[in-house]
Amino acid sequence: MQSQISLNSNTGKGKRESCYRQGVFLLLLTIAAITMLIAGNPLYAQESEPYFYKGRDFGSEAMFNPIFLILNGGFDMIQVDKSRDIWSLPIAAGGRHVLKNLADPFGPIHRYGWGNFMKDQVIPLGLSKKDGQWWPNYTLHLVGGGMEYTALSEWFQHYKYPSPRAWAIGTLAVQHMVNEATENGTYEGDNVDPIADIYLFDIGGAILFSFDNINEFFSKTMNLADWSLQPSLSLYDGHLHNNGEFFSVKWKFPFSDRWHLFYYFGTNGVGGLSYKWEDGSALSVGVGMAASKLIMLNKVTNKQTLDLVWNLGVFYDIDNSLMTSLSITKKTDYAVNLNIYPGVIRIGKFSPGVWIALNRDGTSIAGVCAAWSPVGIAYGRGR
Repeated sequence: MQSQISLNSNTGKGKRESCYRQGVFLLLLTIAAITMLIAGNPLYAQESEPYFYKGRDFGSEAMFNPIFLILNGGFDMIQVDKSRDIWSLPIAAGGRHVLKNLADPFGPIHRYGWGNFMKDQVIPLGLSKKDGQWWPNYTLHLVGGGMEYTALSEWFQHYKYPSPRAWAIGTLAVQHMVNEATENGTYEGDNVDPIADIYLFDIGGAILFSFDNINEFFSKTMNLADWSLQPSLSLYDGHLHNNGEFFSVKWKFPFSDRWHLFYYFGTNGVGGLSYKWEDGSALSVGVGMAASKLIMLNKVTNKQTLDLVWNLGVFYDIDNSLMTSLSITKKTDYAVNLNIYPGVIRIGKFSPGVWIALNRDGTSIAGVCAAWSPVGIAYGRGR
């Protein structure tokens, strides 16, 4: 009997390892295929002027680099309801379970229900919080992720890397896997969320933004920009603070050269108005909602939604590179969050990025960043 149990245990372990290897192989094969597809796309012939990364040394663009992107996007959900101790997060276990679902995408979708999968993840029909998983898929994964593909390609090209688009895809693959593994955590079982995220929207975003007309529309007509936060490691406990992946769009009203319709999105979503001066600087103000915690809807399928609270945002940018942002919410942590990016404060030739977050329990945490460093340092206690 003991031998039989041992045999069954080894068999189960072998199946899990086989699924893991299949998942890794399938994902790498997909990345290679997409890389070759985009690299050979004759319609992607970038103009002499970049679309999203122009090499500016001020504002949020000065902070943009591959590590900055992974820290902001990969660990995006720790702002909401997860530990900021990224060193103890179950990334390896979460990654294995994500790869298991990616290795056999049709099985989990079939058991979840194709109709439920399309309604929740793909087709924008469900308008309630419990059926609105498609919203971040389109905004963050398709549009935001696609924009980051182009911006990363331009970053690697700016710094003379060979095959910049291949480097961009590799960086995004790491970011997306860390993001999905962090969200999955220790959950074991069917999970259709990473299937939709990676196979449909992450890959779809890279393909979509491999065309010049798409990049031109979002960069010039929609003024799409990466306005992510300034990630910093706490000197007190090594936790990651002030990280988060955020984007902004500004659509100019047809009847005005100054006023724009404004939307800022990530785990926060605020909409409002933006006014642009002749020198390219702009002030934007919006109100909306911020994610405060995760709500489990179905433990069997790991279906989750977000609890939302009100949020006010004020932003000042120069040529779409964010200089200062202020967020005020009803969240317990980071109830008030002020970010000042490089180019505002100067100490001789050095212009740091600084930030401070105030919590509702009376505690606070602040940090200092530099454009030449992918991560800043923070002092104070937080969650």
